Amino acid sequence: MNIINASNILKQYAEQERNFQNLDLSRVELKGAVLDGIDFSHANLNGADLSYTNLSGTSLIWTDLNRANLRQANLTQACLLHSSLCWADLKDVTLVNANLSNARLNHANLTSACLKGADLTEASLESACLVQAVLSQANLFKASLKEADFTGANLNEANLRQTNLEGAILSQASLQRVDLEASQLNETIFRKVDLTEADLVKADLRYADLTEAILCRVALELANLVGADFSRATLKQASLFQADLEGAVLQDTNLVEADLRYANFKNTQLMGSDFSDSRVKGACFADAQGLTCQQKQWLRVNGALNVF
Repeated sequence: MNIINASNILKQYAEQERNFQNLDLSRVELKGAVLDGIDFSHANLNGADLSYTNLSGTSLIWTDLNRANLRQANLTQACLLHSSLCWADLKDVTLVNANLSNARLNHANLTSACLKGADLTEASLESACLVQAVLSQANLFKASLKEADFTGANLNEANLRQTNLEGAILSQASLQRVDLEASQLNETIFRKVDLTEADLVKADLRYADLTEAILCRVALELANLVGADFSRATLKQASLFQADLEGAVLQDTNLVEADLRYANFKNTQLMGSDFSDSRVKGACFADAQGLTCQQKQWLRVNGALNVF
């Protein structure tokens, strides 16, 4: 791997050279440079200072950017296929429509980063910080997001199908119309999250924290909700058809007009929950706690099972 310094890069770039592949540029200082369209594929930029740099439309395929400083850098439409950005500082970075497929961003700082429309297919962002980040319409299909922090992030209309969000934090995040079908969400924190019209069909939400979450018109058919906490959550017009809620907590939960047919409510805590106008045919309420006598009568009349 050839070695070159920052001044040579800037000089050659000014002379219209764009190919800087396979170079050893570890710890190079290019802060604030304009390098749009440059090709750093397979280069070593470990620990480099690229803060405030314009890297829009660049090629960074298989590039080592571990621990690099990319604060407020512009990487709009950049290609970072298979790149490694572990422990990198990407605070306030712009990655609009960037390609980060199969990239590694474990432990990266993406606070307030803009990844709108970015492709993160099968990327790894385990333990990354994405507080207040924008990922609306981003593609995170099969991404690994274990223990990542998305507090206050915007993931509206993002594709999170088959992602792994085990132990992740999404408190106060917005996930309207997001696709989370068949995703791993056990022990994930969704406090005060907005999941309006989200697709959570067959999702694994075992022991997830959904207190005060907004789940209006959400699809939770066949979902695993064992031990999940829905206290004070709103599931108005949600579909929980054949969902498994055994041992779940639904204290003061709004289930108005919800589809609860054939769902399993065994051993659930239902104090203060509102089932008004919901469909409950075939739903099992064995050993459920907190139901009033009036609710029990209504459930039996409308086809619920094991209501005692």
